[in-house]
Amino acid sequence: MGPIGHCAIGMAVKPLAPRFPVGILLIATLLLDILAMVFMRIGIEGGEEVGNPWSHGLLMSLIWSIFAAFLAGTVYHSYRSGAVVGIAVFSHWILDFVSHPIPFPSFSWHSWRWDNGHALPPDLPLLFANSRRVGLGLYNSISAVAATELEIAMFVVGTAVYVTHRVCQQRSRRQQTLRSHAHD
Repeated sequence: MGPIGHCAIGMAVKPLAPRFPVGILLIATLLLDILAMVFMRIGIEGGEEVGNPWSHGLLMSLIWSIFAAFLAGTVYHSYRSGAVVGIAVFSHWILDFVSHPIPFPSFSWHSWRWDNGHALPPDLPLLFANSRRVGLGLYNSISAVAATELEIAMFVVGTAVYVTHRVCQQRSRRQQTLRSHAHD
């Protein structure tokens, strides 16, 4: 899944942690990709043989999720916020499990299509580099346009959840203010 689809989850889970910054939730949904870029840069991930076990493997995704949950819960003094951050981080692996492998190497900006001529094998390691790899391969079976439409639709729905929550919060605050002024 691309960043738009991942960020949709960050927007959608915001009502579960009303006092937690939405920007950090968005970063949490992208944490595994951020780690992948860092790990590729320092040379411990990348390439077909190695893959991304330290950032995108199931085991390490769980560990990163627990670490992020603990860190957020500690910094914000809220177990609930920590749990929501952990869920946001792990949602990345779940979306990638559904969508991977993504045939990016065959993508053409000119035609906005990808076409390998065959389905790519699963690419998400369960444990480490030589462990079994998984992925349901949604992006093997839909076009790049359909994938983009799917991610945009997810983001619209996630944003609608967030905006609806914010509007309800503001309405509730206004009603409380009016009630407190009426009793004065």
